[in-house]
Amino acid sequence: MVVALNSKISTVRERLKHFDDIPLDQEQFKKGDDELSESKGFFARDFGMEQWDWPQGVGIYGLHLEGSINDEYIKQWALKEITKGLPTKNVNTVCPLLTLMDYPEYEALALEWMKWIESDFPRTSENGLQHITSGSDKFSIKENWQQIWVDTIFMTVLFMGKMGVKYDNQKWREDAIEQVLLHSKYLLNRETGLFYHGWNFNEQSNYGGNFWCRGNSWITIGIPLFLTIMEGYLAQSTKSFLINLYNNQVKTLLNLRSKEGLWHTILSDPTSYTETSGSAGIIAGILFGLKKGFLTIHLSEKDVNNLVDSLTAKIADDGTVVGVSAGTPISNNSEDYKEIVQMPMVYGQAMTLLALTIAESLKEKEIR
Repeated sequence: MVVALNSKISTVRERLKHFDDIPLDQEQFKKGDDELSESKGFFARDFGMEQWDWPQGVGIYGLHLEGSINDEYIKQWALKEITKGLPTKNVNTVCPLLTLMDYPEYEALALEWMKWIESDFPRTSENGLQHITSGSDKFSIKENWQQIWVDTIFMTVLFMGKMGVKYDNQKWREDAIEQVLLHSKYLLNRETGLFYHGWNFNEQSNYGGNFWCRGNSWITIGIPLFLTIMEGYLAQSTKSFLINLYNNQVKTLLNLRSKEGLWHTILSDPTSYTETSGSAGIIAGILFGLKKGFLTIHLSEKDVNNLVDSLTAKIADDGTVVGVSAGTPISNNSEDYKEIVQMPMVYGQAMTLLALTIAESLKEKEIR
């Protein structure tokens, strides 16, 4: 499997680095009025690597975890984006710093943004990180008043915890822990162990209670990453709580796999399409938990290979990962999730690269 994985990893990586060579078919995103529609997944920030937002943040994170082979590309990407002018600070634009904070030349930038999170990040009731995102362009903000979304765990909270450990800042670490616990409190469905897309404090609502695949994947990979980042800084009770949370989710997820081995974009709705990026994130999280000893569910080598094979089946010969849903706004209506266009996306490449790199590391090497 290692030789085959090396080949797949290489093609996925190179397609990610040259993703802007893929022409964007905007016709898919048009609705009745012929305008590009967010309800079908059109968000300008999401296409290619020539932006600074969460898709690119996930992209360089996937490259970074593969090792120093990608360091020069990452640093050149960052330099180019900084030269163009950084976007507004928000949940999603923090994501690139999860990677860049490891490079000395970006230490000051990471500290500046972390201090902003500490002092000026808009908060919901109960001190949650309000899910503010980029607006119509990179210099505007969409407030999402009194909303917390599951994405925040990966996009911002991992960075907070990692900065708290790096600079031995207890306040930052405690804030990161508080965010994980608060998001779990309001987004967890206790009956299934799955997570809702979001919570609105004003409406006291989970927006129709949809179990979105990619959203759940941020938990599946985010929790074991958080446990690893915060090793030695979590109370045993908190660590046990998060490990149980993770295993309860994984147990249900394994029972919801489609016939082809991936997961539906609405996890509990087999009439919704299977979605590759969320499935890749889930597989990455399961395998990382297995590697780190957090997974208490037994998986045989055959089980692991089946998970990996179901993902590699979605990689075209040129390394393009197919079956990826475009940007997905929160909705009360599960049918809206089914209307999101599927097409190659930067984060589809990155999450697949992450999953395959972890799979390779199970047999061959350590992962950072």
